[in-house]
Amino acid sequence: MIVRQLAALAVLLVGAARADAQRRVVPAPSTPRRAHVVPRAKAPVVRAVPAPARAVPPAAATGPGSQLTVTLITFGIGEAVWERFGHNALWIHDAGSGQDVAYNWGVFAFDAPDFYKRFLVGDPRYWMEGEDAYAMISAYHNAGRPITLQTLNLTPAQALALRDFVERNALEENKYYRYDYFRDNCSTRLRDALDRVLTGALRRATDTIQTTLTYRGESVRLTEGDVPVQTGIEIALGRGADTPLTAWESFFIPMRLRDAARVVTIPGTDGARVPLVASERVMSPSSGTSRIVEPRSAPDHTRRNLFAGLAAAVVLLLFRSLPRSQRWATWIVGILGMVWSLLCGALGLVLLLAWVATKHVFWAQNENLLLLSPLSLLLVVLVPLALLAGRAVGRTRLVAGIVAGLGLLALALALLPGGQPNLDIVALFLPMHLALAAALFLYLPRQARAKQAPKG
Repeated sequence: MIVRQLAALAVLLVGAARADAQRRVVPAPSTPRRAHVVPRAKAPVVRAVPAPARAVPPAAATGPGSQLTVTLITFGIGEAVWERFGHNALWIHDAGSGQDVAYNWGVFAFDAPDFYKRFLVGDPRYWMEGEDAYAMISAYHNAGRPITLQTLNLTPAQALALRDFVERNALEENKYYRYDYFRDNCSTRLRDALDRVLTGALRRATDTIQTTLTYRGESVRLTEGDVPVQTGIEIALGRGADTPLTAWESFFIPMRLRDAARVVTIPGTDGARVPLVASERVMSPSSGTSRIVEPRSAPDHTRRNLFAGLAAAVVLLLFRSLPRSQRWATWIVGILGMVWSLLCGALGLVLLLAWVATKHVFWAQNENLLLLSPLSLLLVVLVPLALLAGRAVGRTRLVAGIVAGLGLLALALALLPGGQPNLDIVALFLPMHLALAAALFLYLPRQARAKQAPKG
């Protein structure tokens, strides 16, 4: 699995709420919701996936744990926003008992106490549990998700230790944890469980490998095509999300862990290095289902956002440039200014509260607050007063000038080396800030009355 929750701000919070609210797990409403798990088919599960073969040589496959085989299951991205980050699970096959259980760390329940409050303050409660591996694979396969099955080259002792660990982890007193969409999610929990039985070999092999990936870049990359959620992520994430990741840290994305597992080697029973993955099988989506191709890199939407920002600014200035006798045009400018200021101010207030009053650590130190200043909320009242009644003109111009000036500061910081990579957000918001300030510095009703006042 993975992150089910990066939504951000009004735009992103809407995306997050939509993502969470529409996750469906049947059969019963009281059944815990599994992140990224699709509806279970009513038809019997067809076991088209063969049980994994032993990953160790027959001579070594004796003693405790020799009947166990561990397979890393990675589910590729899907169409829905909450499916864009993939999912994963550990399939433990017991040849002795015939049991096949897939353990994952992405379970939550909407009806849990304070679920929505915990979500908003950055303290969501998730847990892990096991389910029938074949049912899980069939559900994802029928939903059109690509599936990769990697049989791991674990010794019988390692396989036994892993099974014992996940079974203990699934106990009521052990299964709950505070979910963090980057540092402690379903995929990182799986990674840590695997590294535990490998006595740290996976971390040693990957934690010193520096990448150019970032939490922001990965989130934007995987939400390509969903403009509201993608934009919300870009707005919500602060500077902490822009630190380059090690390969180990990048495993918060299940597909990154899958890819690394293909090349990592670990000490074998005789001390020699052996591949972590003994064998791999890829299941294509079932026929008749669509498949979303995973983007290779994070897109740059600066040009697209600049066109949108300039278009909005031009519309505002066009109405403002109409003759003063066109009172309706002034009303349109006033309404546009109010709506724009309410949007920016509300988003800024959310960003500020998330920074200082919640556990959303990656929303902190966010330079987008310069573009989305809570000061804009003052303009919700001041803009119509100045445009339509000629009142508080000086204060209105002052606040609009400050808001525009903060936007220009955001632009300067974005262009400087080491600045927050938010040029696309600057391109989206700054043109409208400048246009609104310019509109307020043009002719206003108070000036007209001053000119027409009789001399005496």
